[in-house]
Amino acid sequence: MPDILPPYDLVRENFKFPFNLYPFQVEAVNELAPLPRTGIYWEPGLGKTAGASHCALYHVLYDVETVVAILPPILVTQWRRWLETITYKDGRQLDVLAYRGTPAERKKMSLQHLFVLMSIQIFKRDYERIVKETMHRNIHVLVDEAHCLKDVGTDNYKKVRDYSYGRSIQLLTGTPLNNPLDAYAYIKTVSPNTYKNLAQFERTHVKSRDFFGNPTEFSN
Repeated sequence: MPDILPPYDLVRENFKFPFNLYPFQVEAVNELAPLPRTGIYWEPGLGKTAGASHCALYHVLYDVETVVAILPPILVTQWRRWLETITYKDGRQLDVLAYRGTPAERKKMSLQHLFVLMSIQIFKRDYERIVKETMHRNIHVLVDEAHCLKDVGTDNYKKVRDYSYGRSIQLLTGTPLNNPLDAYAYIKTVSPNTYKNLAQFERTHVKSRDFFGNPTEFSN
């Protein structure tokens, strides 16, 4: 599908939304939607969900078959309700699955949906199944409250990193960083080639450390 319109307008040509975005949101959608790996870091209340859903649907208009949204459990229902307010121009509802429940209940659910919403805990618990059943599908990965990935030593980060390899991904968070080192996980996710590894990141940015080896001053 050729880009005859800016991404925001193209999405709006194909889907109906309950409201228009603000100019700063439209600008961000136009900038970020065509890119494969991005982040939206707006402060709480500035519409990350609306912006990210526009970006995700832009990918759907091309070749993405399923958007896997990894969310805090409390946001699964919120995201489902929001996506249910969006329709195709002909009035059809978006195909949305809230992938949750007991192991037996989840086992009965097909993952062949347009949007599959799940918590990071369920994503890790059912990781092998999710990988196997979506292996040959074009997937866009969306991670809300992405500060759950900021520690590159955790299973959260490693599984999202591995699952999103070769796929488009968008991180959402409005949580400020307490430590500049936490930025490494975000940078490595959206721009994998910027730093070879964490050691290079620290050599570049850690200017001094305390007696225990903890960074006390940063540079560059």
